[in-house]
Amino acid sequence: MMKKMIIAVGLILTLAACSDSEEPSVNENTVEDGNAANENNAIDHGIDETPEESAGFTVDEEGNILAAEVPEEQANELLSAYDEYIAAFNAEDIDRYMKTIAQEPDGFDREEDKAALTQAFEAYDSQYETSDETIVKYEENRAEVFASLNVKMKAADSDDAVEQTARQVVIFKKENDEWKVNGVHLVGN
Repeated sequence: MMKKMIIAVGLILTLAACSDSEEPSVNENTVEDGNAANENNAIDHGIDETPEESAGFTVDEEGNILAAEVPEEQANELLSAYDEYIAAFNAEDIDRYMKTIAQEPDGFDREEDKAALTQAFEAYDSQYETSDETIVKYEENRAEVFASLNVKMKAADSDDAVEQTARQVVIFKKENDEWKVNGVHLVGN
């Protein structure tokens, strides 16, 4: 049972994470660390990255994530959109969660994502806890939010539970004057 749960944690993380690397996973403390191969499906959310779609973050000499300069109103809107994305996932409310996702996200199909996540919500009780939320890149219609992520998960029919930590960069784009999730890059710890 525990082995299935560990695999499921990876599934839950990738269901909410876009992947673009076909390289073997080598942790070099970059945003690409920990990503699965690009299959362009609901599990991997593959993105064929152009410079406009790339994601990342910078750290200072002490290892602190460096924040982008963002107008206060836009920063509040972005962080609120990020909070709603996490809250919708934690509530396991698929309709609420899908409202946080862009109508035409880059590199993955909304309906495949919805179906896969619905199955995961039925099989597992999952909880995301985030910290260090930081806007690391900002443009008028595109932004990236970094966060440390702790995933707690247990099978719906069991008391067995697992925890996994990671870092993520969520890419947002403006749609109808609202920030929507356009992609997620997961970075293993």
